[in-house]
Parts: sequence; C-alpha cells; structure tokens
Amino acid sequence: MKISLPIFIITCILTFSMVSCNTDSIYQEEQYKTLVYLLSGTDNVFAASYTLNEEEAVRYISVGCGGSNSNEKDITVTLEPNPGMLDKYNSLNYNYDSEYAKMLPSDRYKIESYSVTLPANSDYHYARIPVKVRTLGLSPDSIYFIPLKIKTVSNYDVNESKSDVLFRVAIENDYAQQLVPTYYTKSGTMTNPITVLSGTKLVQPLEKDKVRMFVGNEKYGSSTTIDNIKNLSVVVQILEDNSLIVTPYGSMEVEMLNNAKGYNKYIPELLQGTTKQSVFYLNYRFRLKQSNGTFSTWREVEERLIRIEEN
Repeated sequence: MKISLPIFIITCILTFSMVSCNTDSIYQEEQYKTLVYLLSGTDNVFAASYTLNEEEAVRYISVGCGGSNSNEKDITVTLEPNPGMLDKYNSLNYNYDSEYAKMLPSDRYKIESYSVTLPANSDYHYARIPVKVRTLGLSPDSIYFIPLKIKTVSNYDVNESKSDVLFRVAIENDYAQQLVPTYYTKSGTMTNPITVLSGTKLVQPLEKDKVRMFVGNEKYGSSTTIDNIKNLSVVVQILEDNSLIVTPYGSMEVEMLNNAKGYNKYIPELLQGTTKQSVFYLNYRFRLKQSNGTFSTWREVEERLIRIEEN
C-alpha cells in the first residue's frame, strides 16, 4: 500500500516524540531521585586541617542527599568504621609499608554520635557530624585517616560510589600547615664553607608555637628519610614577644647567636610596599653529629625567611 508523504512525516514525528518522552521520563526519574552520600573528593578522601592552637579542635564530616527536590522524609544516617578502605587506599597508592598512610589512633579523636538526621523539606541538603581531634604530638611527616562508611539510612537509597570516606586529619598553626605545604623564600649566608642561602624552604607545624625546618639549603625530596629529618632539622619556637629560639630536632647541637642586629625575631606583618609579609629572621650556629660520635665544625647561619602566600 502506498503511504502519502505527509502521513509518513507525521508518523515519524509522533514516533520520535514518544521515544523522546520516554527518555525524558527516565532521565527525570534519575535526576530527581534522592540518594544519600558522604561528601568527599578524589579516592573518596575528605581532608580537614586541625589547628594546633586548640587542645581539642573540631571539624566535620558532611552527609548529604542528592536530587533536584528536597527529601520529603527525614533521613537518619548512621556511620561506622571502615578500616578495610584504608588498606585498599594504601595498596593502590604506595609501594612500601614505610610510606603507608596511618589510621588515626582511636584515643586521638572523638565522634560522640555516628548518627545524624537530615530534616525533611530542608533548604539544606546536608548535615554534619563533629569530629574532635587532639592534635598535639601528631607528626607532619605522617598522613592520618579516619575511614568511615554509611551503615544504615532510614529512608531512600545510598549512592554506592560515595558511601564511604577517608577523613584525613592534617595539622596547622599560625606559621605553617601540613595539608597545603608552606614554603618560605630564604636568603642569607652560612659559614664553613661560605654558602649563599637561596631558593625556598619547607616549614612544617609541630606545636602551637613551634615549626620545623631543614638547616641551610637542605631540601625535602622523594629520597628523604626519617634519619635525614632527625639529623638535619631544627625547631624554631616563637615566643609571646615574637622573639625566636632555635633548638635541634634530633642529634645536632645548636647555639643561638646575636651577630645580626634585629635577628632572632618573627615579624608577622612586615610592610613591603603595599603588601604585608610574615618573616623569620634567624641567627644561630649548629654542628652535626657524625657517625663516629664526634661533631662537625660549627656553621653559623644568618637567614631571612619570607612566607610565600597562596594567591
């Protein structure tokens, strides 16, 4: 039977419309579906930086519900520890046990309740679970995690790809932070032999008023060992009047000097043109302990460190 062209075109339009409507229906069903998840980024890691200024600082794990519309029912979400997640993360990201990220010891943190409720019809699609951490004594050389997963939800489904989280605990103080490494530009000199100090220096938080750094032009790298850190690092303490005390981190010997006027001082807001900079002025001498138990020659350091601020 011969079909006229107009009828054929109309049939095609109707067929396409039906298919399109069906596709739209499926899409909208997925788009508007309420799914519960834990907020995280790459590898399901969520990083929180804890200040060393407080004995017990608080940060938060965020529980959310996705979908274009608000959830019509209350959602009670309960979490539980998930240590196997950290094992998997380490196996995928590191080659040796010495490199592995660590479980934050249970006596270091407190989660008073592992359950939280997302209220129905709220303008906010998330709720937070407080995580208290005792930061003093945590090392800037270690990566600490609290691995957690969703145990139960009272309503709706869970987004399986975001059902767990590696909650990373990092430390910071007013002078440096661990999460985004803090660098200072250095300038100055060192004796025996005469050495020009230049480039950048990594400064790491230790306590509320203490930071750690390598001496001279020593740098951190992929081959840096714990022994390197212990043998080649100093601790700089910032006192209430912003004067500085330099002490050994490990086996070296350190003595303060007073050869440079205005040194051994921290200036939090040094005006340079139209900008304010945080600056350490250091003047000390050190000698390294050698493998035979004796010490090397004293080396005097006169150094200025200017913090590199993030844009």
